[in-house]
Amino acid sequence: MTTCLVTDSNKIIPYQEEKFFNNTIDANNQLIDEILLGICKSSTQIAKLFNYPELLVVDTSPKTAYTIIANALRAGINVLTPSLLHFSSEKIHELITIAQEIGVELGFLPKYSLEFPSIHSPIIIESIRESISQALTEIQLQQITTDLILLLSPIKSEIRKVRVYWLPLYSQPISTLKLIVDFNDNTLITYQIKNKKETSMLKVVLTTEEYDKTFNIFETQIKPESTKETVMQNVDYFINQRRMIYPAAMALKSKQIIETILKKIYS
Repeated sequence: MTTCLVTDSNKIIPYQEEKFFNNTIDANNQLIDEILLGICKSSTQIAKLFNYPELLVVDTSPKTAYTIIANALRAGINVLTPSLLHFSSEKIHELITIAQEIGVELGFLPKYSLEFPSIHSPIIIESIRESISQALTEIQLQQITTDLILLLSPIKSEIRKVRVYWLPLYSQPISTLKLIVDFNDNTLITYQIKNKKETSMLKVVLTTEEYDKTFNIFETQIKPESTKETVMQNVDYFINQRRMIYPAAMALKSKQIIETILKKIYS
């Protein structure tokens, strides 16, 4: 079984500093198709990560990531990537369809994670993202997309309704954004963005009939070593469990919510 980690230079630099990915294929490599098809197996082009010689690491860019991921899936390779943040819901759906047709897995790789316990629905998740960035910039939208993927991870039910509230109502920039996502099994997610001058953090309160816990993720805690640990956790989990911690379907739902937000605000 071959697994391909498709990343980009902005994401891979922290790992390179620690020689984490010491054998990485560049997306512009003329042999990339042969490598993905297993024809070319040069030891300099296969990353020895966790002693798994079947793991390929491809360094690409947002512009070329879709093609590389699609080609890898068509070659029968499982793909784990942070690049899903750059795609529309339509593009993610296309990649999921390819993966299903070929019989391989596609997953999202975050730079941080929330380790939710095994819980039963209905679930109530209340969350606040305090951000030093202005709401709805491209960077902020990627941040919201990642947050929503993590919040969606313990939920098995389908989305019933998405409601969006924001202030100020008729001018920009938006200082406060609140999202309410209702699911068919009576599960609920609330997600609010507040612009702060000094701190950037995500606070999550998870509640079920048996469970109540608060999670806090500070941006200052997300460093190369912690991101490296998240990468190791996600790759190792798939190699051993043969399934992704964050399947691409979660990224698809998150992107659909983002597109709903933008449509409601700017239509």
